[in-house]
Amino acid sequence: MKILIYSFNDKIGDGLQKITFIQQLKKIYPNSLITYTTSQKTTLKNQLFPLIEKYIDNFIELNQIDTSLINFFKKNDCFKGMYFDLIIDLQKVVLRTLKLKKIRHGKFFSTTADFLFSDYKNSKKLKFKKEYIEKFYFNILSLISEKEFDTIPNMQIPYMSTDQIKISNNVEKNIAIAPGAGHKLRRWPLTNYINIAKKLKTKGFNIYFFIGPDEEEMLSECINNGFECPEWENGKLIKKDVLFTMNLAKKMKCLLCNDGGTAWMFEFADIKTFKIFGITDEKKFARPNYSTTIQISNYGYNHLSDFPIEIYTKLLSEYLNLELIN
Repeated sequence: MKILIYSFNDKIGDGLQKITFIQQLKKIYPNSLITYTTSQKTTLKNQLFPLIEKYIDNFIELNQIDTSLINFFKKNDCFKGMYFDLIIDLQKVVLRTLKLKKIRHGKFFSTTADFLFSDYKNSKKLKFKKEYIEKFYFNILSLISEKEFDTIPNMQIPYMSTDQIKISNNVEKNIAIAPGAGHKLRRWPLTNYINIAKKLKTKGFNIYFFIGPDEEEMLSECINNGFECPEWENGKLIKKDVLFTMNLAKKMKCLLCNDGGTAWMFEFADIKTFKIFGITDEKKFARPNYSTTIQISNYGYNHLSDFPIEIYTKLLSEYLNLELIN
């Protein structure tokens, strides 16, 4: 059986959200050949590849599927001569769905326009709007396979040793902070996180800042304030490997973070997060039972940069069940 999965684009968080879905799809169809295709790029092909190398057989990036009406009538050479028994559309933009459906196939799944273009219909009346994104994908599996998924299985994470990194063995006293995010509009100010870290340090916690490869500008400020960044050494990343970060995460009690890729790494490594949201939807992008969230609009704020450290401190105190004020 040949299966084609289509997604528009995958940054770190987007890719991580799809891994349990892909792992389960391969479990349902163990002899299938799975091709994963994107209009832009996917982190599943590089940074996240160690998590899916046993599940995806082929990648097609930059696949000429877009929202251009002019391009709709052009032949797509990316899929020349290919046939798929099943195509799964993970996005909802009509023109992209119509272009995807032009690829030779047996069965086609898409939630676009309330299943208008899909060979599968929502016979089980499952929720696909304003649904937690991982649950959205498992609802797709439920309709395709006619299986029930009451719970979402944990991600299978290969072990990687992190023993060379000096981290306290007292996990209950280890708190991680990830001040970055893919877009700066999703970042609460770094200075606020550093002030929070100082408060936690006075309470006996060991603080570790997790700085991504595209957030190097934050590194010096964290180090100059006396905090460790366990993924870095002498100004360079020790390993640009998602397994390295996820295995480091298992040595932490929890993570304080924005809505970014590192947050998803921790949540899928079974570590709880305390996550602040501004422009994104906390119901859709916080893993149930793993993330405690702050939605700043609930407190009358529109921009993360304006959200007061006093309110954050109060909420964090309640989350950790300790007094951080003053």
